[in-house]
Amino acid sequence: MINWKYCIIGAVLVVVLGMFFKMFEYGIFIGIFIPGVIVGYLVNNGYRNGAKNGVITGIIGGFILGILVFVTIDFNLPPFPAVIGYILVYALLEAAMSSIIDAVGGITGALIRDKI
Repeated sequence: MINWKYCIIGAVLVVVLGMFFKMFEYGIFIGIFIPGVIVGYLVNNGYRNGAKNGVITGIIGGFILGILVFVTIDFNLPPFPAVIGYILVYALLEAAMSSIIDAVGGITGALIRDKI
């Protein structure tokens, strides 16, 4: 079962921690992984539900994070219609990567919850 309250909290954490840890090398991966662990820990229904909620968290938060990261990059941007396409593709790739990392984090958080 998807717990939307924890998924939204996790998505907000993905965006905030991803933008914060972006200044460190490989920090964005840590900023994406930690909310997955938190969501998996809070769901408390086994590792399958931790992974499901982690994927939903990663898709939502990763898409928003992808838009914000691409907009903050200071490139010589092409004309407006092409920029929208680039932003959309980058956001979708970020969402896919974030969903995988958050699924692993959700499994980890559920396993931590089971061991405690």
